[in-house]
Amino acid sequence: MLKIGYIDDSQEQFSNYARKLARQEIQLIAFETTADKSEYIKQIYRHQVEAILIDYKMVGTVGYNGSALVSYISDIIPDMTCFIMTAVERARITDQLVANCYIYSKTIFDTEAGNEERVNDFQKFVDHLKDCAEVFRHRRELKCEEYEALLRRKQAEGLSVTEEEELCRLYRVLSSYGMVEKLPEKFLHSDFEKKLDALLQRGEALLENK
Repeated sequence: MLKIGYIDDSQEQFSNYARKLARQEIQLIAFETTADKSEYIKQIYRHQVEAILIDYKMVGTVGYNGSALVSYISDIIPDMTCFIMTAVERARITDQLVANCYIYSKTIFDTEAGNEERVNDFQKFVDHLKDCAEVFRHRRELKCEEYEALLRRKQAEGLSVTEEEELCRLYRVLSSYGMVEKLPEKFLHSDFEKKLDALLQRGEALLENK
């Protein structure tokens, strides 16, 4: 079952949304609302979600709208797809921080009347959600393979400065998800710092010789 995060300063419709998505093999997980954006990153890792639904109009509660939170999350976890859910018309969302294809009206969940068009629209939304979550899951697995390959090379022959940086980046992401074994911080930085110091010294020497 896919795990999808849910961020809204009002939890009034959460049970309704969660019930409908559960029928589609999707577990909807409510996040705690906070003004501190970094706390949402911690909740993403804690709950192991693979996509997020974010309410647009939250400025009155947390001081920023959902689109600003999408931008923040995307900077830190680029592969994570965030959907904006809104009760206002799309035309009123003018900050251009989220592509239109990731903005949905909350009425997408209104399928009780059995209207065939609404049912079809909801299914398209679910398919979009699943597709993005599966892409995230696959990319995360690829990152795990890249990390393991770099780790083997580090142990066997050492890495370049760029490769050391990439190893550290992958480790921090994957360890936050609990996908790789915890390593001593010293192990990750030993060669990197030496190589970086050597490069800096060479740069200083070149400047002195000019």
